[in-house]
Amino acid sequence: MDLALNLSVDLEQKQELVMTPKLQMAIKLLQYSSMELKEYIEDEMRDNPLLEKHEENETHLDERIKNQYQSYRYGSNYNQEDFNYENMVTYQPNLLEYLENQLYEVLDNEEIETGEYILGNLDERGLLSTSLSEIAEELDVDIDYVKSVIKKIQQLEPAGIASTNIKECYLTQLKQMNIDTNDAELLIGKHLDSIVTEDYKKILDVTGWTEARLRDALQIVNKLTSKPASLVADHKKTQYIMPDIVIKKVNDEYVIILNDKASPLLRINPYYYEVMQKCKKDDTYDYLEKKFKSALWIIKSIEQRRMTVYRIAKKIADKQKSFLDDGVKYLKPLTMQEIADEIEMHESTVSRATDNKFIQTPRGIFDFKFFFSGGVNDISTVSIKAIIIELIKNEDNNSPLSDSAIVELLRTKKNLKLSRRTIAKYRNELGIPSSVKRKKKYSI
Repeated sequence: MDLALNLSVDLEQKQELVMTPKLQMAIKLLQYSSMELKEYIEDEMRDNPLLEKHEENETHLDERIKNQYQSYRYGSNYNQEDFNYENMVTYQPNLLEYLENQLYEVLDNEEIETGEYILGNLDERGLLSTSLSEIAEELDVDIDYVKSVIKKIQQLEPAGIASTNIKECYLTQLKQMNIDTNDAELLIGKHLDSIVTEDYKKILDVTGWTEARLRDALQIVNKLTSKPASLVADHKKTQYIMPDIVIKKVNDEYVIILNDKASPLLRINPYYYEVMQKCKKDDTYDYLEKKFKSALWIIKSIEQRRMTVYRIAKKIADKQKSFLDDGVKYLKPLTMQEIADEIEMHESTVSRATDNKFIQTPRGIFDFKFFFSGGVNDISTVSIKAIIIELIKNEDNNSPLSDSAIVELLRTKKNLKLSRRTIAKYRNELGIPSSVKRKKKYSI
């Protein structure tokens, strides 16, 4: 038997994106808020003697390293007078925005509009303020479809959100606990009234439980809340923030100012650099050289972060000049893809660069994401909502504007063609009652 052994070499060319640790860290730096960046820099400076904040002129440094880390200011002449301390409270996404950001995790694309409408009908507790039949009728869909969408929304955080009543709110929270909640579920399902009135003797008589068993179940029940929306508020405590960018009007032009307090300039420590230069090729030199290279990388990465944020802010200011001039009613539709195309970056880079960052404008402090929204006829969704608020604010209290009337006013005055369903959705998102309820409010 003859065996033939054939050896061959095949060359195959393919592209792969390798996420090196440095690349992963650069992406993290881009996403960091100003507070997270500050903590990161402080940790690095504690660990790296060659890294320090730039607080003086660096002309005395060795010419060989100046060009490797020197910052390009791009109009970053930050002045404390440019900053409005009265606006230093953090932007707080409200409950609706917080939940809408999670919708795509649980809903299909065709369910999003229904999901947004349901979220727009949550009360201040986070529970549904409208019956399922009313939602189905308003959206012209089957009630079972509404139930299925609500069931998916109830998977979101905080637990208990979008419940139709207190009992369902409690039971939903129990189902998301990673412990045995059978007894607590039985208490909520069959003895909620007795729990409210603290008639524990009645519960013991009916269930035949021991006091210890009831006590254990009540300990779990006591962890529940009838106001799941408060969990979002508690999670997002009000805190003071520093804007990453200040937009200031100077001689009828808007100037973009990088806030060095939010993203500090760094430099190589001249003393330790000189020590490194004088060291022989020993362990001390190897240590300092390693820290020197690390410091250069950090300086370059943070400078790249600063310039990316600056370029995005500059484009936002150019695109949203009407907003800067005249206010929220003049905010234009804008997508991240549009900005990405203009600055020749990927949309994901723009998304990361605008996470947890703020711009101080003549109109107040806003999250970067505020400036990105859809719209109709070159008018953003935010602007449309502002117009609706103004229309309702100026309506006749004895004859409030119906959603159909608002549709007609927007069509004739603003050339906006919106459906009654869309107006109802925006109105609910704004927390504005229907015309019937508004009329009752003013009637004697």
